[in-house]
Amino acid sequence: MKTLCFVAFLVIVAAAAPARAQGDGPVHVNIGGGFTTPVSDVGERFGTGGNFTIGMIIEPTPIFGFQVEYAYNGLSGKDKEIPLYLPTPNLIQDGSALIESHHNMQYIDFNAILKTPGDAKVGFYGIGGMGAYYRSVSLTTPSVGYTTWCDPYWYVCYPTLVEVDRIIGDRSSWDPGINIGAGVTFKLGDAALFYVESRWHYMWGPEFTDAEGATQKANGQYFPVTFGFKF
Repeated sequence: MKTLCFVAFLVIVAAAAPARAQGDGPVHVNIGGGFTTPVSDVGERFGTGGNFTIGMIIEPTPIFGFQVEYAYNGLSGKDKEIPLYLPTPNLIQDGSALIESHHNMQYIDFNAILKTPGDAKVGFYGIGGMGAYYRSVSLTTPSVGYTTWCDPYWYVCYPTLVEVDRIIGDRSSWDPGINIGAGVTFKLGDAALFYVESRWHYMWGPEFTDAEGATQKANGQYFPVTFGFKF
């Protein structure tokens, strides 16, 4: 998966490279970074992290554009105490374990852009589209013991006893998703823009069945704010 995302990154860079020399031409490249806040159920498991984006924009008219964009979002996990059990048929609880979670979200999006004409010193635009989203979660612990645990947003569901050691698990998933947002641009000379953008991303995640037979879904929502340049 990491190789695929890296290849997508190189494709966007290679395709957009001529745009830097074209200035006001129809093809441009955007690159930026900022912070990403998970919301809803994801926000209860993970905290705010950083993001990096790069994309290629084709503008057939002064007010309409089409964008292909790759982004990486690294999020800090929230520690959690989970129960440990003795390896017996009666599941007798024997203390607890500290679980440390680590999470990143990456995507390749295809978006439409509606904006003010390119000659405006301060411009505004709306952006939205759909894409493929990759989410990865890894769990580590300094504790030792046995546990049974199910949390769809950790991509982990163990209905039976499993051993707790240094690494609990490393799970990932590709899912479809949508995004919508807006931004403001500031013209820098004849060939560059500085932009500030915020978007809401929503993706449909995998399903898990817990020990009681209930189905839980790991749908995700994220709200990145990005500061960047368009050439």
